[in-house]
Amino acid sequence: MADAGPATAPTAGGNPQNVKVVNAAADWLAPVPVHSVDTSNVNVVNTTASPMPLRDVDNPARQPFQAEAVGGFADGASTTGDITIGAVPAGKRLVIEYVSVFGTMLPGQKMIRASIQTEDVSIYLRISPQGSNAGGSRDYFIASEDWRVTGKLRPSFRGTGERDSFAGANPDSVTFTISGYLVDCPECVP
Repeated sequence: MADAGPATAPTAGGNPQNVKVVNAAADWLAPVPVHSVDTSNVNVVNTTASPMPLRDVDNPARQPFQAEAVGGFADGASTTGDITIGAVPAGKRLVIEYVSVFGTMLPGQKMIRASIQTEDVSIYLRISPQGSNAGGSRDYFIASEDWRVTGKLRPSFRGTGERDSFAGANPDSVTFTISGYLVDCPECVP
């Protein structure tokens, strides 16, 4: 058997030049070496005349706000009644950006509604079932929504939860959390 010379990949038309093109493409796709960078000595140079901003420089009037309140169901009640969530300080206006509700119901009961009441409006949240705890002693429900609510909020604003049952006391079972920011409002002084 005669020596056929160096092996070449089969190509269309028998042209061994295509092998070089494939090898060139493989070289092009080869990993690029990574050089390490020493980040142990990073300096941020700011003077007292030009300090590093640590607030929302686009909206310096915004003052962060968050409030949380917990309430529950009395035996024989299908609603929690008003749960005071927070208060708006005099001379401020509250802009609500996010609201969440977490409900823990007795087994087999459902949380069917939650609302937040302000001076201007009552807002209802969409409740979603989450399942039961490991022991089966509580069923969980949540509502979580981005909002953009502003206006004349009561000095105290409140929430209400509702369940599909009148049976059994269920204290401390609904948690309302509201976050947003306060802005100065000279006309909001009583």
